Amino acid sequence: SEIKNIEARGLSAVYNNDKIFGGNVEFMREMNINCELNCSGSIFIFAINDKIVCLFELEDQLKTGAIECIKNMQNLGLNVIMCTGDNKIVANSIAKQTGITKIYSSMLPAQKADIVSQLQSKGEIVITVGDGINDALALSKSNIAIAMGNNSDITVKTSDIILINNKITSLYDTIKLSQKVFRNIKQNLFFSLLYNFVTISLAVLGYVIPVVAAISMSLSSLIVIGNSMRIKRVFKNG
Repeated sequence: SEIKNIEARGLSAVYNNDKIFGGNVEFMREMNINCELNCSGSIFIFAINDKIVCLFELEDQLKTGAIECIKNMQNLGLNVIMCTGDNKIVANSIAKQTGITKIYSSMLPAQKADIVSQLQSKGEIVITVGDGINDALALSKSNIAIAMGNNSDITVKTSDIILINNKITSLYDTIKLSQKVFRNIKQNLFFSLLYNFVTISLAVLGYVIPVVAAISMSLSSLIVIGNSMRIKRVFKNG
């Protein structure tokens, strides 16, 4: 046997002078094999020479909490876009269930990465969430790359954040927590600068003795720590 061709959409080989093909509908059409099919799921077809011998229709199930998670992210003001290798019918079905309005279907890995680059060229900050090896290239080009915990090594290595529990709901939690942390950092910087400006000014004017100044510095640190500890309580309460 001899493998003649391998592509992202399928592969072809020769065995005992028979040409064997395996891939999606687009790949079969490129190989000049007639396959007029009306299926709602993703299709993987096997053919010998120019005759289809079997096909598999696959359909992904939405992860638990996916609809709520996407709605919550949209409420945060995030523009949610779906880039998928699935066909248009499957993509539209998933988008309808989740409320996603911008869809790119039948995408190859390089095309997903191109979408990321196009958004970045418009000044957008792109967060890419990937759950498979086909997303590795897009993840590597993103400003922030998030991978599910059950991904391949190459996907994990190109990601900034790994959702170890493999729950899609953790995506919203991650973004929400990141926003709270960033806001808290800015608050701490403001408190520290204001506190030190006031106390240093009083010290220069002679209103603060060294012992009080030392205590004030410790108090400044305690304020910053106390404000940071609020994150855990606020996040736990939603």
